[in-house]
Amino acid sequence: MTDYPAPWTLRGYGYILLYRFGTSFANQQAPEFLTDHAIPGFGSVMLVNYQTSDCGPYGELLVIPGKYQYHQEKKHTISKIYVSSQASVENGRKNWGIPKELAQFNFEPQSDKSEKVTVTKRNNGESSPIFEASFKTGPIPFPVSTRLLPFPLIQHWDNKAFRTTFSGTGTGRFATMTDLNINENFFPDLGRFKPLAIIKVDPFAITFPAAKINKLTR
Repeated sequence: MTDYPAPWTLRGYGYILLYRFGTSFANQQAPEFLTDHAIPGFGSVMLVNYQTSDCGPYGELLVIPGKYQYHQEKKHTISKIYVSSQASVENGRKNWGIPKELAQFNFEPQSDKSEKVTVTKRNNGESSPIFEASFKTGPIPFPVSTRLLPFPLIQHWDNKAFRTTFSGTGTGRFATMTDLNINENFFPDLGRFKPLAIIKVDPFAITFPAAKINKLTR
C-alpha cells in the first residue's frame, strides 16, 4: 500500500442530501459503539466526484445517519461508504478510521443541468447495483461552507478512536432527485425519507486534517 498521510485537500463537485432521519434510523445504522446513543440532529448522504485528491481522483457515496452522544461529545459518524479507488479505501481507514469499501462509479451527464449517477460493486464475480439516481440542478448559485452545518466525526477502526472535523467551501445550487433505486443489501433504503434539501456543490474544495487518534481500552 502507498501511504498518503493527512491532511488531504480534495476538489471536485458533488451532491449533498440533507435529512432528519430520526433517532430510530440513526440507531439502526450506527456502528456497534454508537448503538442506542442517537440524539436528535441532521443526517446526510453525500455523492461526490473528487476530480483531484492527494491519492488521485475517485468517486464517493456515503451516509451519515445522524448525531450521537459519544461520552461528553456530540458527534456524527460515517456508517456506510463506497469509493472507487483502492488507495482511498486503504488510506481512509488508516488516516481517519473511515470504513471505506470499493465500488465502481459512473457520472453520466444528461444535459448541462442534469446528471445520472450509478454506483455498483463486484459481488461473487458479478456486478451488483448499489445506488442509482438522476439529479437536476437549479440555476441560482450561493456560497456553501461547512461552518454553517459542521459534521464532526467519530470513527472506530483497528482498536482506535478517530476524531476528525473536515472543512470545505464551494458554490451551491439547489437540486432535485428522481429515479432513485437502492439495493438494500448494500446501502440504507432512503426511499421512505424525504430530504430537507439537495444541494449540488460545484466546484468545491474540502480539507481532511489529521485525525485525533486514541487507543481504545478493552
